[in-house]
Amino acid sequence: MKENIQKPMLQTKERDYWFDNAKAFLIIFVVLAHLSEDLIVYTDFSTGDPLWLNTLYKSIYVFHMPVFLIVSGRFAKKRIDNNDWISVINKLVVPYIVLQTVMMFFYSFTGYASVSRFSYFSPLFGVWYIITIAVYQLITPHLKKLKGLFVIALIVAIVVQFGEAVPFGGFMRLFTHYPFFLLGYYTSGRDLKFCKKPWFRVLSVLAFIALFVSVWMLPEYFKVGALTLKRVYSGLTGYFYDLTQAEFLAFTLIHYLVGFAFFFFTLGISPTKKTFFSYIGTQSTYIYMLHLFFIIFSRSLAQRFDFLDIFNSDIKAAMYVFAGIPLAFLLASPPVRKAMRWLVAPKFDLKKLVKKITED
Repeated sequence: MKENIQKPMLQTKERDYWFDNAKAFLIIFVVLAHLSEDLIVYTDFSTGDPLWLNTLYKSIYVFHMPVFLIVSGRFAKKRIDNNDWISVINKLVVPYIVLQTVMMFFYSFTGYASVSRFSYFSPLFGVWYIITIAVYQLITPHLKKLKGLFVIALIVAIVVQFGEAVPFGGFMRLFTHYPFFLLGYYTSGRDLKFCKKPWFRVLSVLAFIALFVSVWMLPEYFKVGALTLKRVYSGLTGYFYDLTQAEFLAFTLIHYLVGFAFFFFTLGISPTKKTFFSYIGTQSTYIYMLHLFFIIFSRSLAQRFDFLDIFNSDIKAAMYVFAGIPLAFLLASPPVRKAMRWLVAPKFDLKKLVKKITED
C-alpha cells in the first residue's frame, strides 16, 4: 500500500503593494514636477507664475528624488550583498548608454539643445538618475566594509558642496545623493511597521500639508537650484541665495533631514493593499525614462513656437500639469512597454557576450 505523501506546497512571495503604491506616488510626483517646470520656465503668465504652481513645483523638489534614491537603495540590497556587478551592467549601465545615445539624437532632432559636446560622462536631462544608481550599486559592495559609512558619506556630501564644481556636472549628485541611497540600503532589512500605525499616518499627512504651506508662505527660502543638490555653494550665492557659509550649512543639513523624513512620511500616506494605481509603481522605470522624451519635445516646441504660452491661465496650467497623471498610466500600459522595451530594458547579457568572445 502506497503512502499518501503530500508534497509541500511552494510558497510564493506575496507582492509588497505598500512599496508599489509609494513608488506610484513618487513617479507621479516626478512627472508633475517636470510639467510644472515646463510652465514656470516657458510660459508667459501675464500676472506672474501662479503661486499654486510654484508651490507644487518647489514642494515636490524638496523630497521626490531623495525619497526615490532611498527606495532604490532599499531594493538594491540583494544585488549589493551578492556583489552582482554583472546585473548592474546588464540592467543599468547598458540602458544608460542606450538612453543617453537616443536622447542625444532626440535633442538634435527636436532642436532642443546642441549636442556638440556630447559625452557619456555628462548625463543629459534626467538620465543622471540611471547612471547614479548604477555607480552606487557597483561601489557599495566594497564601501560597506567601512565602519560608519553612512556618516562618512553624509560628511562628504556636505563638504563637496563647499568646494569647486565637480567636472562633468551631472556627476555632482553622485556625492550629494549617496546618503539617501545608503539610508535605503541600511533600512532594507527592517519592516518599518511603525509607518503603518494610525498615528504615524496622521503625522505623515500633516507633514505633507506643513511642507506645502511652508513653501506657499515662504517661497523665497525654497530655491530649486539648491534643492537639486547639484550646485556648489559658490555657484549659489548671489544668484540663488545670499547666505553665509554657516547659513548654507544649516540649510543643507535641514534639507537632508527633510529628505530622510519624507521617505517615512511617503510610506505613511501609501496604502498597504493593492490599488488601481499599484501597477504604476511596478513600472516606474518605464514612466521615468519615457516621460523625459515628452518633456524635451514639449520644451522644444516652446522654444521654437512658444507652444506653452497657450497654458497661461490657472485652469489651463492645471490641465497641462495634471495631465501628467493619465500620461503616467499611458506610459506604463502594456502596448507602450512592448514598443519601448528595446530602450528601457534592452536585452543584453554580459556573461554570454564574454563567453562568445572567449570561445571565438
